[in-house]
Amino acid sequence: MIRDQADILRQLVRDRAGVGSDGGPTAPLVVVTGGKGGVGTTTIAANLAIALARHGRRAVFVDADLDHGGHTQLGSRVDGGSVVDVLAGRSTVHEALQRGPSGVQVLSGAWASGEASQCSASSQARLISDLSHLAPHAEVIVVDAGSSRGHFARRFWHAASAVLVVTSTDDASVMQCYAAIKVLLAGDASVPIHTLVNLVSELPAAVDVHARLGEACRRFLGVRTSPTGAIPVCGTSPPEPVVVFPPHSDCARALDRAADTLWAQLQLASRRKALEHVPTKNDST
Repeated sequence: MIRDQADILRQLVRDRAGVGSDGGPTAPLVVVTGGKGGVGTTTIAANLAIALARHGRRAVFVDADLDHGGHTQLGSRVDGGSVVDVLAGRSTVHEALQRGPSGVQVLSGAWASGEASQCSASSQARLISDLSHLAPHAEVIVVDAGSSRGHFARRFWHAASAVLVVTSTDDASVMQCYAAIKVLLAGDASVPIHTLVNLVSELPAAVDVHARLGEACRRFLGVRTSPTGAIPVCGTSPPEPVVVFPPHSDCARALDRAADTLWAQLQLASRRKALEHVPTKNDST
């Protein structure tokens, strides 16, 4: 039953996209999420897109956290369209995209969980399909899904090329991170899960968190997780809810390494997928 629901979600995206058996050009979706609020999910998502852009990747950042969205002011226009406008059909993705730091294209968010909940599954699938088909203009789409466990977040998880789950080192955050993986995967072990530990003061603690999450997911969910990095505390004065890391800070360097790791794994997955579609002699006869 759970597996059937995951298959239906994937099929909704494929149907809206009009993807045939030969696939078609799509940009990988990297969904960034947290088990609970306060672990810096939005900060990590925004800076991941910026890091990828600094490394020469054409990146799009999408604020899809409908429970707490609209705080990420990365776009160049305060009056531009948002992800909610796209969901409601008032704007297309191309019309709503804005220029952000380091050349990142930004689809801004908005706090509108009530309105979004009224959008149909097909509207949500259309948004995801339109994002993945920005391939002629983007090489990677980074989606901030916040800490939501609703249907909208679940659709992003099951359309993702990779899910980056953010946690801190405290026990409550680690437990909620595992719970989010369990709930949002909905039994679909094919979604690649990556873990990232944020707000780290001591590296051994982050290594321990990666190991604990990896063991729990392997043992109880049959899911393999990939450790993708640890980000140290990057304080600001005065504190801000969303921070663009200074380019040469320890935080930025750590996220650069995480971005390189994630990009390399995306490329390996893409090559494996391409090889799966290479015809053999038996196929041609």
